[in-house]
Amino acid sequence: MTSLWIWNKKAVLYAPLIFVLLFAFACGSSAEPVIVEKEVIREVIKEVPVIKEVIKEVPKEIIVEKEVVREVVKEVVVFATPVAGVHKVAERPAWVDLGAKKHFNGAISFVHRANPGFLDVHYGASSTTTLLPSGPRFNQLLQYDPTAPDQIVGDLGESWEVSEDGMSYTFHIAEANWQDGVPVTADDIVFSLDRMAQEGVTRGRVTAIRDFYQRGTAKAIDDRTVVMPLKNPSATALGWLAVDYYKIYARHVVESKNQDELNCCFENNIGSGPWVFKEWKKGDSYEYERNADYFKNPIPFYETHKVYIIKDAARRLASLKTGQVQGWLVMGGTTLQDMLQVQKESEGLIRAVSSGAGAVRGFWFNTDEPPFDDPRVRKAVYLTLDRDEIMSITHKGENIVGNFFPPGYVETEADILKLPGFRRGPDGGSLPGDIADAKKLLAEAGLPDGFDITFNVDGSKQSRTEAELIAAQLKDKLNINTDLQVSDRATFYTGLRDGTHNLSTIGTGLYFLEPQTVLVQWYVKDTLRNPHNWEKPRLNELMAAESKELDQVARRELYKEMADILNEGDSHYVVLGWTGRAGAVDYRIQNFKPPYHPHTLWRWDQIWWDPDAKNFGPDAPPIR
Repeated sequence: MTSLWIWNKKAVLYAPLIFVLLFAFACGSSAEPVIVEKEVIREVIKEVPVIKEVIKEVPKEIIVEKEVVREVVKEVVVFATPVAGVHKVAERPAWVDLGAKKHFNGAISFVHRANPGFLDVHYGASSTTTLLPSGPRFNQLLQYDPTAPDQIVGDLGESWEVSEDGMSYTFHIAEANWQDGVPVTADDIVFSLDRMAQEGVTRGRVTAIRDFYQRGTAKAIDDRTVVMPLKNPSATALGWLAVDYYKIYARHVVESKNQDELNCCFENNIGSGPWVFKEWKKGDSYEYERNADYFKNPIPFYETHKVYIIKDAARRLASLKTGQVQGWLVMGGTTLQDMLQVQKESEGLIRAVSSGAGAVRGFWFNTDEPPFDDPRVRKAVYLTLDRDEIMSITHKGENIVGNFFPPGYVETEADILKLPGFRRGPDGGSLPGDIADAKKLLAEAGLPDGFDITFNVDGSKQSRTEAELIAAQLKDKLNINTDLQVSDRATFYTGLRDGTHNLSTIGTGLYFLEPQTVLVQWYVKDTLRNPHNWEKPRLNELMAAESKELDQVARRELYKEMADILNEGDSHYVVLGWTGRAGAVDYRIQNFKPPYHPHTLWRWDQIWWDPDAKNFGPDAPPIR
């Protein structure tokens, strides 16, 4: 089969992305961007490697490109304006041929912390138990460029057209096969779009599609052409379609299975992607083989992709240090300090990997059951917590002050530290007045003497530490007795979905750092992170307006009003703070560029193994 690389740097038409810290970068557009709150010192150097320094707690990054910019940026947000026209395939990049020359006839192994859970990528909401184990089998219409993760290129969509009014996309589909040999057709694309947009069923991380696409309106013009009308011009539609959860499924396979069958078992679904499922040994490992019929041949560049499941954090780190595995499967579940220590102890065999603030930490209330069906009780907890203590201890100083939306977009750190629940007392800790208000709220709710609750806790080290600190603070300040119930991640998500506990805690990564990515996970109905469909009418109105608004100043004003509503503290979710993400790979793994967010670029199909690569030693800077 002819090799086809789908590559288009003009593809980011509407997607507002934030590159590095608060840098929403929409690449390749021929239109001039709108720049908000920009403060830049710029020095352009041609065709030489330089160091790019970005303030606001972002470490140095080595970048090599034809035009390199040295800049100091303070809260910069850049958005592309819509561009109509045809967006074609460009020739494949040079790194594909480099990788083909380094083809490895063996396995590259990774370590991971959890068993697979819900395997339906449209249904599940966990990168850990859904996307990472299941996603390598599939493609999307678009994807983020694995060597420039702030840009969008084609995946199954080899080219696409945007109508002049921005109300319709036409996708031309690559010649590809499902892993049973059946050709991928436009009908599969339509089926998948409609499945993601289906309402009244659980959809984990694809619910944003409902904001810009009406189920039943896409049409297959022929076997390789799909027209996708939009409800309204969208600032984020192409950005969403490139997120790894927006997988294209084989209609003939999925329609023959029920939801439980799709969730339970690898063998019940197939994709068109680079890896073919081979084996899952529960509690031990799962394994993929290279798809020899992949339409992007010669990708992937190695034969076997294997993941070892080790639940104990210390043992996971040890497996890296001793070279038993060649990488940490995803950026998350650890700290940069831990990864740098692994790098040091392995004498540089393992390189630390780091990216900016792409994850939020917090916990959910079960708003369907007492006592947290009462908004006064929820607000009392919101007001009481010493977030600085929880985040500083748990994340070793790598935390970032933030509330419901990505830090700096709607509210600065100074703004947030003035809010009830975030304000600091004269000697540190929660403001005494906020605690007094919390006790008053509990008294009004008929609970002046406290109460007992259960806490559903993900088994990761960070979640357990956070939960222990939350429980101690609630006992000390409000006489709330907390029964911590720690479980593996798949069990955790089942408990969150089913409302088996009063509280649930886990970290969550964003797709890209645009506030809409928060809304579609936590505040729309029928999504796993809003399991009891909490809502407020005015918030719903603002979300509906935001989904149609292209003007960035107007969008910001809408988000400010949403923040004011959420800052009242009676929603179903409490934010503790934001964090960066860390990981690690063997120094011989080449062509790995850390994605900024944890829900893109985890097929591991762009990397290759180079036994002749240079070991930069134990003190090398992290890969960024």
